[in-house]
Amino acid sequence: MKQHLFIILFLLSGLQTWAETRIPSRITEATVYRSGAKLTNVASVRLTAGSNQIVFEKLSVDLNPNSIQVRIEGKADLLSAFFRRATIELNQPNGSAIKNLQDSIETVNDRILRLVSENEILSKEESSLQENQKRVGAGEHSSLSVNDWKEMTQYYRNRLTEIKNRQLEITFERRKEDRLMAGMNERLRKLNRRETQTLGEIVLQIESATAQTLNISCVYFITQAYWTPAYDLRAEAIDKPLRMVYKAVVSQQSGFDWQTVKLKLSSARPLSNNNRPILTPQFIDYYVARPARNLDDQLAGKVEGLQSNVFNLSQSQVRSAERRDMAKTSSGPGDLGEVAVTDEEVVLDESTSGEEFEITAPQNIVSGAEPQTVRYKEEQMDAIYQYHAVPKMDPGVFLLAKIPNYGRYGLLSGTAQIFFKDTYVGQSEIDTKTVSDTLLLSLGRDEDISIKRVKPTDLAYTPKFLNNFKRELVAYDIVVKNNKKIPVNIEILDQIPVSKQDEITVELEERSGAQYTADFGKLLWHLEVPAYGSKTLRFKYWLKYPKDRTVAKP
Repeated sequence: MKQHLFIILFLLSGLQTWAETRIPSRITEATVYRSGAKLTNVASVRLTAGSNQIVFEKLSVDLNPNSIQVRIEGKADLLSAFFRRATIELNQPNGSAIKNLQDSIETVNDRILRLVSENEILSKEESSLQENQKRVGAGEHSSLSVNDWKEMTQYYRNRLTEIKNRQLEITFERRKEDRLMAGMNERLRKLNRRETQTLGEIVLQIESATAQTLNISCVYFITQAYWTPAYDLRAEAIDKPLRMVYKAVVSQQSGFDWQTVKLKLSSARPLSNNNRPILTPQFIDYYVARPARNLDDQLAGKVEGLQSNVFNLSQSQVRSAERRDMAKTSSGPGDLGEVAVTDEEVVLDESTSGEEFEITAPQNIVSGAEPQTVRYKEEQMDAIYQYHAVPKMDPGVFLLAKIPNYGRYGLLSGTAQIFFKDTYVGQSEIDTKTVSDTLLLSLGRDEDISIKRVKPTDLAYTPKFLNNFKRELVAYDIVVKNNKKIPVNIEILDQIPVSKQDEITVELEERSGAQYTADFGKLLWHLEVPAYGSKTLRFKYWLKYPKDRTVAKP
C-alpha cells in the first residue's frame, strides 16, 4: 500500500513540475528595419525548484520561430524554447447573464401569448355582435319598440367601437413586444457566440535549482512591419546652409499595439537565422531607370540623382532629354558638374550593414493604423546654390542645391518635402544609389526670375535657293528678367539641331558667348543678371538642305 502511495505522489509531483505557467508579457523594445522588426517582450516570472514550463502568451502569429532569443536575468538554465500557435476564446459565455436573459424572453413571450388570446376573444365577440345585428335588422324581433331597437343598435355600435379600439391597442403593444423580443434574442445569440483568435506563443523549458523570481526577455523577428525614410528639406536663403530634418514613416501590422516602446530604426537587412555570414562577390552594373508613365517628356532643369514632382519628370525621361541636350557643364566653383554625358549611370546597391537610429522618447505605434511619422535626426548641410533654366522646354528658372560629399550625412533614398523661406515648394525623391559623391536637389521655381524664348522681331529673312539646295536662317532670343534686389547667376541650356544626313548642314552663326559643344549641338551660358535688370541672349544658325526634300524642323 505504501509503495502505491509513493508512486501516486511521484506522478502528481511530476505533473505539477511540468504544468504550464502562462504569463502576460509586454513589448518594451522594437527595432524596425526597412522590412520587418525585432521585438523584445519582457515578463517577471516566479519559478519553482526543478523544471518549469513558461509560456509567453498572446504574441504575433507572424513571429519567425528561427529568430527567437531568450535572455534570463538570474541563475537558471534554459533547456529549450519553441514557438507554437494557439487558438484562444476572446469571450467566455456568461452563464448568469444568459439565464437572466432567457427568463426575460420567457416573460415577454407570455405577454405576447396573452395579447394573442385577448385578440382572438375580441374577434369572436365581434363576429357574434355582427350576427345578432343582422337578425335584428331582418325583423326577427318585431315585438321590440322603436326606442328599444334604437338602444340595441346603439349598444352594438358602442361595443364594436370598443372592440376595434382595443384590437388597435393590442396591435401596438404586440409590435413593441416583438421588437423587445427580437433585441433580446440578438443579445442572447451574441452571449452564446464563441469568438476565437489564433495567436502565437513562446514555450520555455527552464531548470531552476531554487524557487525564485526572474526577469525573462524573449527577442524575436516579425515581417509585418517596416519604415520608410522621409525628409523635410528647408532652405532659408541662398547664402545659408540647408536644414535637413530626418523622419521615418513607421507601420506595423503585428496585431498588437506597441505602447511606450523604446524604438530604434535600422537600415540594415536583418538576419533571421544564426548562421554565420559568408562574404560573396559584390558586382557593379549599369543602372537602368524604370520608364515613367503618364508624364510629359521634358527636361525642365532635371539633374542627376533627383526625381522631382516639381519638374513633373521621371529619372528616365531626364536622361533621355539630357542625351538630346548632352548637357555637360564645366566643374568650376558654383557649377553643377556633369549633368549627363553617357546613356547609362553606374550605381552600387545600398550597404547591407546599415545604420541604426535610436528614438529618445518612448513611442506608441498602433497596429494596423495609418503609418506614423517619427522624427529622429536633424542636420545642417553645406550647399552650393545654382539657378538653372532650359527655356526651350520650360519657361521657369529653378533653384538647385548641390550637396558635395553627401555620404557623410547618412541619407537613404526617400521622399523629401521641400520648403524655401517657409514656403512649401514641392516634393522630390532623393536617390542615393548613384556613385556620384554630389547630391543635387531642386528647391523649386523662383518666381522672381522670368525667362522666355522667342523669335526675333527685328530679323526679316527670306529663304534662298542655291543650286539644288535651300538655305534658311533660324534665330531665337532668350530674354531673362531679374526682379530680385540682388544680382543672380543663371545657368541656361539650349541647343541647335545636329544633322544625321550629309546633305543637311547646320552652321552656327551667332551664340552670344555660349559654350558650344558641336557634337551634341549644346549651348551653355553662365549669365549674371543685375538686380531689377534684364538681359537678352541671341543665337542663330543656318540650315541648308535639298530643295526638293522636306526637313523636320526642330
